[in-house]
Amino acid sequence: MSFLNSYGIIAILDGITEGESSMKLFYDMERAGCLNMYYEGTCLLEDYEHLDECIATLREWQKKYISKHAGIHTIKFFLDGTNELGNCGVLEPFSNDKTGTDYGNMNMTEDELTKVLIRLNQEAIDMHIHLVGDRSFRTACNAYERAKKECNEEWKIYLQLAHCELIDPSDMVRVAELGIIVNWSPHWGGGYFGEAAREWLGDERFNRMYDFTKIIGSGGTVTYSSDVIGQCEAHRANPYFGMECSHTRSDVESPLKCGIRQPESAKLPLEEMIKGYTIKGAVPFRFEDRMGSIEKGKLAHLVILKQDLFKVPENEIHKVEPQAVLFKGKLISGNLSMDGSFGTGYAVV
Repeated sequence: MSFLNSYGIIAILDGITEGESSMKLFYDMERAGCLNMYYEGTCLLEDYEHLDECIATLREWQKKYISKHAGIHTIKFFLDGTNELGNCGVLEPFSNDKTGTDYGNMNMTEDELTKVLIRLNQEAIDMHIHLVGDRSFRTACNAYERAKKECNEEWKIYLQLAHCELIDPSDMVRVAELGIIVNWSPHWGGGYFGEAAREWLGDERFNRMYDFTKIIGSGGTVTYSSDVIGQCEAHRANPYFGMECSHTRSDVESPLKCGIRQPESAKLPLEEMIKGYTIKGAVPFRFEDRMGSIEKGKLAHLVILKQDLFKVPENEIHKVEPQAVLFKGKLISGNLSMDGSFGTGYAVV
């Protein structure tokens, strides 16, 4: 938590809140005055049959652990697996399948997911879905569109799709059309997982993975996070590390042998990633009116950087560090000059 604070992160959506003890931990940190960020938990939905149980668990945690800076109003679900292991949902058979019949796996049908979304809308509970394959992406979009139509004007919840590594080009405009939120882990943008997915997807599909430019260009909301799962890779949660990987399409630590991750045209502009980490990142929390930009009346969440992101060499973006981080006007990391000014800081974001 201190590491995240030191790099300017003051709000997180936890991919999986690992049991009641974890939810209580953040609640207790808040009560002790040492959380120094907004924490939004998620309750894991194992499968369609356990929906009632999952909602009941979330409601119980809400009764016990909601506080000013800690909360939970989101259910998490894994719609498929990974491209690297060939257990994702794809529109065309895997390239290494000689029978031409293997379209991968999904953990819920479109009809089931539609029913889940309708139920969650009735309960005013958001949904966060892990998916990586293009068939899984289309299924999620179809289910969301059907659910919204059935509920008509009474739609209340957000659907956030995490990763979305492979998307059919015809589906990219649906993010903006349907009001879906896409969450991407930019430190994957340079090829962190190597080329294992190529065996399953083939060259054509492999070389158009991780492209969010058309979604952004059509007005879709893309936010950024880390998805780190252990202390061994915690350093990759540094936003500036992630920015460099997706801006250059080259991994800071382990670039691909071929160099830049294709398609090179999918490099993300720094301006867009700053928006994704700030004002767009506030959307899933419903905090756009209080954080994410520097405006009169908003909370003083500020990151003062030692260097200007737009002036450092692109292969040194990951080295940029905050001079000071303020949470609601309180200094939680770094230092200010003795007179309370920002000293020699080069940028405020």
